[in-house]
Amino acid sequence: DEGVAAFAQASTLGSTPELSQTALTFNNLCWQGSLKGHAAEVMDACERAVAVTPADWRFRDSRGVARALTGNFKGAIEDFREFIIGSDDKEACAQRERWITSLENGKNPFTPAELESLRYSR
Repeated sequence: DEGVAAFAQASTLGSTPELSQTALTFNNLCWQGSLKGHAAEVMDACERAVAVTPADWRFRDSRGVARALTGNFKGAIEDFREFIIGSDDKEACAQRERWITSLENGKNPFTPAELESLRYSR
């Protein structure tokens, strides 16, 4: 909750060198906030991380989780496909393939148990 509040306050400061160099911080907030039930609140951080470094498939992965949790299944699928293209981790790619299949079938794969397992995966 404190991280989300701090991000909201920092977002009002506009574009500064400090903010433009914090894609990793935005991504971490996106990932952790999403896994802890604050996907809607951290979506702006997710978007900023991807906007600063659009080719970073790891940031697309984090945004994909947030998108799925906020009901944007199409966007989540697009982001997870970018992860699969960029990553050489076969196990993680297979996991994203399962998520994509679930989302294509209209089901959100992010159960409380799945979210809990992801909290310690990075």
